[in-house]
Amino acid sequence: MSSPLTPIDDEPLTPRFDGADERPSILAITEVKVKNTVPERPSEPTIFDATLTSSPIFEFNEGDFQRLYPADNDEDGCVTEPIKPMDFEDPYLFPTLTKNELIRLKSLWYYGRYIENDTYLLSCLQDQVDLVNDFMEKDCVILGLLDHDYYRRVVTANVPLAVLPRREATCAHTVLHDGGRVFMVKDMEKDWRFMASPHVEAGLKFYAGTQLRYKIPGTNCEIAFGSLCVANFSATQPLSLRQQNALMKFADVIVHTIIERTRSMRLAERERLTSILGHLTKTAKPKTIREIALQTLRDTYPFASISIQSHDDGHLSLKNRQLPIPYSDFRENIWEDDEGLNHWIAGHNNLPYTRSECDPSVRAIAFRMKSDPKSYVVVETSQMKQIFDEVDSWFVGAVTLLVCNTIQEELLNQTMDAKSRFLRGISHELRTPIHAILSSCELLIEENRGITPPTSSQEHVDALMLPKQAYLSDKALAMLSNVDSSGRELLNTINNLLDYDQFENKAIVKVMQLHSFNIIEEEVLRETASGFKTDRAVTLISDNRLPPEVEMLMTDYNLIKQCLGQLVQNAMKFTNTGTVIFQTTLSEHHDVLEYNIVDTGIGIADEDRDKIFQPFEKVDPTVRGSGLGLPVASRIAEVLGGSLKLISSCPGDGSHFKLQLENPILACPRLSYRKRILIDCEMPLTYFMPIDRQLETVHLTYAARNLERMGFRCNGPDKATVVLVEAKSSTDTFANLLGSIRRDQIIIYICQNYSELRDSEEALCNEDYTRRFIRCLTPVRRGRLWQVVEDAVNAYRDLGLKDRELHLFELSKKFRRGPSKIRSGGNLQASAISTESSKTQRRHHGRRRLDTLRILIVDDNPTNLGILVMYCKKRKHDYVTAVNGKEAHQKYLEAAAEDKCISLVLMDLDMPVKNGIDATHDIRVSEAAKGIQPSMVFMVTGQNTDKDKEKSVAAGANGYYVKPLSMKALDDLISLHFPEE
Repeated sequence: MSSPLTPIDDEPLTPRFDGADERPSILAITEVKVKNTVPERPSEPTIFDATLTSSPIFEFNEGDFQRLYPADNDEDGCVTEPIKPMDFEDPYLFPTLTKNELIRLKSLWYYGRYIENDTYLLSCLQDQVDLVNDFMEKDCVILGLLDHDYYRRVVTANVPLAVLPRREATCAHTVLHDGGRVFMVKDMEKDWRFMASPHVEAGLKFYAGTQLRYKIPGTNCEIAFGSLCVANFSATQPLSLRQQNALMKFADVIVHTIIERTRSMRLAERERLTSILGHLTKTAKPKTIREIALQTLRDTYPFASISIQSHDDGHLSLKNRQLPIPYSDFRENIWEDDEGLNHWIAGHNNLPYTRSECDPSVRAIAFRMKSDPKSYVVVETSQMKQIFDEVDSWFVGAVTLLVCNTIQEELLNQTMDAKSRFLRGISHELRTPIHAILSSCELLIEENRGITPPTSSQEHVDALMLPKQAYLSDKALAMLSNVDSSGRELLNTINNLLDYDQFENKAIVKVMQLHSFNIIEEEVLRETASGFKTDRAVTLISDNRLPPEVEMLMTDYNLIKQCLGQLVQNAMKFTNTGTVIFQTTLSEHHDVLEYNIVDTGIGIADEDRDKIFQPFEKVDPTVRGSGLGLPVASRIAEVLGGSLKLISSCPGDGSHFKLQLENPILACPRLSYRKRILIDCEMPLTYFMPIDRQLETVHLTYAARNLERMGFRCNGPDKATVVLVEAKSSTDTFANLLGSIRRDQIIIYICQNYSELRDSEEALCNEDYTRRFIRCLTPVRRGRLWQVVEDAVNAYRDLGLKDRELHLFELSKKFRRGPSKIRSGGNLQASAISTESSKTQRRHHGRRRLDTLRILIVDDNPTNLGILVMYCKKRKHDYVTAVNGKEAHQKYLEAAAEDKCISLVLMDLDMPVKNGIDATHDIRVSEAAKGIQPSMVFMVTGQNTDKDKEKSVAAGANGYYVKPLSMKALDDLISLHFPEE
C-alpha cells in the first residue's frame, strides 16, 4: 500500500475535462455542471504511529515557539534551522495548538460546514489547486483544513486525499505561524525537527506551505482554516520570491471562495426558513400553535433539544448542566460555553468527536415570550461543531414571536368579542328606546299640525255633542321639540362613541373594491338628511365636479361613507341657516381626489383648530355632543391612506374641511352613463329655466351646472328641449307652469320632498304629461340626475317629441305668414296648451288610496310595534303584526293563502323564538317554493355592525335601517319602492 505522500506518476486522481465552458459565479446556489470529477472522501484516517498519536498535543507556548521556529529566514527564503535544545527528547518536532484555537475552530466549523458535501465548491477548488500546481512546477499540491484532531486534505494535485493525525501532519506547523509568509523547508531530511517524522521517512524532501488565513470581521484577530502547500519527493530548488507571493495570493483567493460560498448557502437557508415561517403563519391556530411551532423547530434542528421553559428568576436550565444559565448571558439571544469548549479541545485534540447523550449543552438560542415574560423558547445542542448564527437566531425569534402573537391575538379576540357582545347588546338597548322617543315625538308633532286650536265659542259647546280634539299648546310643542332634539343628540353621542371605539382600536381597510361615486354620494347625503329636521333653514347641496367618464373608486365603501358622513353631519350640526356644500373634485392629472365640505355655520377660531381633532375635545364645552365626530373621521382618513384637514374657518362665517386621497384608483364601467344614455341619443342636449332670476334657487343652479358638465347647454325657451324648474322657484301655480311649456318639451321638476310631488299630481291626468314630467328630489346628486336624464331621453324617443317639434315649427311658420291670427299678449301655441291644461283641471281626481300595499310589522318590543302600527293607521296602510320571527313567517304565509300577499316587511333583528335573519331566510324559501311574488324586506334594528348587515343581505333582505327610523324615512321608503301607489 502506497504512502499518502506517494506521488501519482500516471493520470491525475482528478482528471480534467476539455471544454471552454466558463465557470459560473461562486455565489450561485443552483446545481451546475462541474468540470472536475470529485473523488470519494476517505472515511478512515491514515496513522503511522498510533502510540504517539494516542495522547493530545500541548497548548501553544510563546517561548517554545520562538526557540523552535526562528523568525529569520535564509537568503533563499527557507526557514532557518534552529539549534536543537539539549532537553529535546521527542523523535521529531510535534505541532501544538494555535494561539486562538477556539476562535479558529469555531470559524472553521462555521465556514467549513458545507465543504465536504458541496460538489460545486470542491470542483472550483480543484481548478484553483490545479492552477497552483501548473505554476509552482513541483510534484504535488495540497489544500487542507486543520480540525481539532485531524488534518483533512480537501483537494489535491498528484497526491491522494487523506485524513492525517494532527501530530503527524507537516501542515500543522504552517498553521502555527502568523499570516503573510511561506513556511518553506528546502531539505527536510537534514532538518532535525522533521527528519524523523513519518512523512519525511516516506520520501518527502521539500515542503512550502502558507496559511488559509481569515480575518474575523470587526476584530484584529486573524486565524487559519488550514494550509495550501506544495511538496517535492526529490531535491529541488526553493520557490522563487514570485512563486512565494503567488502561493499566498492563491491561498487568499481560495479562502474568499470558501467564505462567499458559505454566505450564499446561508442566504439560501434563510429563504428556505422564510418559506417555512410563511406556511406556519398561514396555518397558525391558537389552540395548536405551541405544539406546531415546537415541531417545526425540531424538524429544522434535528440535532438540538427544543423546549419552552418557565422560570421566575431569569435563569435557564440547559441539558446536563449543573448550574442554570442567566438569560442576561445570551448575546443577541445566543449563548456558547467557551470555557467548556476550551477545556474539551485541550484534552481531546487527538480523538475524533463523538456525541454522547450525557454531554452537556454547549450552545443555545433563547427568546423570552412577550405573552408570558416568565417563559422562554430554548433551542440547545451538545454538538461541539454545530454553530448557531444570526439566521438561526432570526428564525427561532420569528417562531417565538409568531407563537406569542397568535396567543395574544386569541386573547385579544376573546376580549374584543366580549366587548363587541357588550356593545352590540348596549347598542340595541339604547337605540330601541330612542327609536320610540323620536318616533313618538314625530307622530305627535305631525298629529298636531292637522288640528285647529279651539276658539272661545267652542268652549261652551256640549262635550257630548262634539268629539274633543287634543290640541297642544305652544309651550307643549316647545317641550316636545326639546324632547325630540335631545333624543337626536343622545343618539348622535351613542353612535359617535361606538364609532370611536371601533376605529380607534381596530380600524382596518376590510374590503377594497370598486364602488360608484354616485352611490357613495347618495348614501352619505341621504343618511345625513334623515338625521335632521326638515324645517331647518339649511340647504344641503351636492356639487359633483368629477369628469363624466370617472364613475368608480377603489375603496372600502363602509369606511369612506362613514368618514364623509361624519363631516357632513358635523357641518349640518353647527349650521343654523345657509348652506352646506358637499363637493367632489379631481385634480387635472387624476392623482388627487378631494371631498370638500363647506358650510356657513358658526366657524372655528384659530386657537381651536388643533383641538377639534382631539377625542372628547370641544371648542365650546357648553355645546352638546361627545366631541368624537371629527376624530373618528380623521382616523378613518388615515386608515384609507389619506388626510383630513381644516382648510379655512372664520367665526360666524363657516368652515371648509377637506378629505384628500392621494393616487386614487379610478375606473369607468364599460357601459358608462355617458355611453349608455347620451351617445347616439335623439334628444338635443339643451335646457331652459323659466324663472325670475331674482328668485333663482341654489338647488336649481347646481342642477344646471351638473347638466352642463354632462354636455347640456343653456338655450332660449323656444329652442330648449328640457325645462328645468323647482317648486319654490315657480312664479305662478303649477297648472300655469304646465301651460307655459310646449308639448315637445320635457319637464325636470326639482322638489325637496315627496309631499311637494303629491301636490302636483292632480294636474297630471294623461300619459303624455306623466312621461314628460320627471321628478328629481333635492339635493340633486349626479347619480340621480343621470337617471332623470335617462328617463328624459327615453320619453323624448317614445313620445315622438322630435316629430312634435317639427310640427310646431311648421305651425309657427304658417301663423307667421298670417299675423291677424296672432292675439296680442301671447301666441296660438300657448293658448292651445292652456286650453289643454284647463281640461286637465276639469278631469281632476283625488289621491288614490294605497289599498294594494300591505305591511308586515315584526318587533318584540311593544312600544316600537305600537309606533309602527300608529304610523300605518295614520297613512291608511293595511298592516299585520308579529312579535317574533316564527310568527312573522306564519303571518306571511297566511296572507299569501288568502290572496292578500305582503308587499313590505319591516323586520326586527334580535327577537325571541326566531330572529329576523332566520325569518327572512324562511320567507325567501317559501316565496321560491310556492311561487309567491317576492316582497320587500327591510331590517329595522338597533344593531349597526357589518356582520349583521352581511348576514341580513345574505338571508335575502333588501335593505338595512338602524333605529331610530323616522317617519319621513318610512314615507320616502314607501314612495321610492312603491311609486305606483
